[in-house]
Amino acid sequence: MKATNLNVFYGLGSSITYLTDHVNIGDKAVELYMQIQLPCQWLVRFRTEAAELENTFKDTCVAVDGFLGMIHGLMDSIPRDFERLVIDDEVRMLYYWKEKFEEAFEREHRNLDVFTVTPKGTRNTSLLIRSPENDFTPTQRRILPAQFIADLTQAARCLVFDIPTACAFHVCRATESLMIFYYETLAKQKWPHKNKDWNSYIDHLAKQGAPRTITDRLREIKDTDRNAYMHPDKNVSTDEAKVLYDLCAGVNYYMAEEIVKQTP
Repeated sequence: MKATNLNVFYGLGSSITYLTDHVNIGDKAVELYMQIQLPCQWLVRFRTEAAELENTFKDTCVAVDGFLGMIHGLMDSIPRDFERLVIDDEVRMLYYWKEKFEEAFEREHRNLDVFTVTPKGTRNTSLLIRSPENDFTPTQRRILPAQFIADLTQAARCLVFDIPTACAFHVCRATESLMIFYYETLAKQKWPHKNKDWNSYIDHLAKQGAPRTITDRLREIKDTDRNAYMHPDKNVSTDEAKVLYDLCAGVNYYMAEEIVKQTP
């Protein structure tokens, strides 16, 4: 998955249109030299943006490479004589590559899938996609187990992209991995028990002295949300997934804080 920077497309189109609208045969070459700087920068940025999309923008990338080659040629030649005048061939080639780019882009841009991510409550969708672990303090993040972060990342992305049942599955998995890690921190040993389910995790956390504010919240999530959502014929709505995500986020925060207290 890659975020598409639409500003690059706008900036490139705007700059090359301005260039071709303002370049004229007989202008001083130094004026053309100044005018081609910005389109050159936008062409390079477009090429970077499209690097992973060459199958989508195959002909467009060829046109951009040709356009860049032509501009680089001007940037090399004009400094030899800034006072000379712009000739017909130079203006004609600028128009030629502008048209080649526009024709290819007009045809191929339809193959680019750009989606708008709708808000998820008051949460920052960019943060959910890139680093949902930033809900935790820097100190807490240092002790979070890798499996927890992996499932939390999947849960957050599923929430953002409206895959709510998968969000519920992953956020419960994340919470489960943190429960195990919390138990192992308190007991100072790996999970030794045969049963691996929320009820066992919560019971043994309680025996190890975990605060009731944590164990009671975990039981509530288990009884009212987690058990129902794990049933194979249950589909979770986006609103339900958001509530479950937030419920788990709260108890996970408090578990992480307790783990920090137990960590030297």
